[in-house]
Amino acid sequence: MSHCLYDCKVMHQRMQPQRYGFTSGMFMFKLDLDRIHELVEELPILSHNRRNIYSFHDKDHLWLGKATLRENVEAYLQEQGIDEHPARIELLTSLRVMGYVFNPVSFYFCSRADGSALCIIAEVHNTFGELKPFLLRPEDFNGKRFEAERVKHFYISPFSDLDPLLQLRLEFPGEHLALYVNSRHQNETAPFFRSALTGRKRPLTQIELLRFSFRFPFITVKVMALIHWHALRLYLRKMPPHSKSDKPELQQGIYPKWNQTPNNRPPN
Repeated sequence: MSHCLYDCKVMHQRMQPQRYGFTSGMFMFKLDLDRIHELVEELPILSHNRRNIYSFHDKDHLWLGKATLRENVEAYLQEQGIDEHPARIELLTSLRVMGYVFNPVSFYFCSRADGSALCIIAEVHNTFGELKPFLLRPEDFNGKRFEAERVKHFYISPFSDLDPLLQLRLEFPGEHLALYVNSRHQNETAPFFRSALTGRKRPLTQIELLRFSFRFPFITVKVMALIHWHALRLYLRKMPPHSKSDKPELQQGIYPKWNQTPNNRPPN
């Protein structure tokens, strides 16, 4: 079965206007969207679309009015001009813990029937309940990893402009995880912010999940707490914040979740 866990390290390093960084441990799930039902039958503490200690909900992710997350991902790819049907879609994400989750970013790894890489979607969330997918296309694949730059045009951090370039360097996960996202200003060559999500593969079993639960209790609450803690530290260092109401025309390509109206999203 392709489901697994990753024992992860998250690294953030800001170089300007002030240097600041941190590294934190966490764990993430990699799920085959076609085989969720098999997983929940094996793990009593994990459910699909209903409350449990751990639960995976389609409605926490991209929604274009389709019944399942897979169908919504396929609809998004077609909307973006990718007509090739992905034989497998694997999602790297965090699950709800006792009903609560906040995912700063999830990754969809879409592959062909022969197992070759088709594309990757980085699904970025902000603390305002908004979601923006960043698509890395087949032409962005160099034989080993996907590499591309995309204009952010999304309010992620109050300490970052809306129009820098995101430098994405993403590999399909195997025994190890290697996902890198940097930010640079369009008139500069060096990034002002670096981030990395790296990890080691672990089996998704009841015993292993319980071990991670003791190592990282209420992991999704911890993620949200760390976001606000590090924002406070930047604020106390006199980092100039940006209001979300500033430059709304630069907040583009936002997609809805299940309880948001697709027609209300800003234009791409």
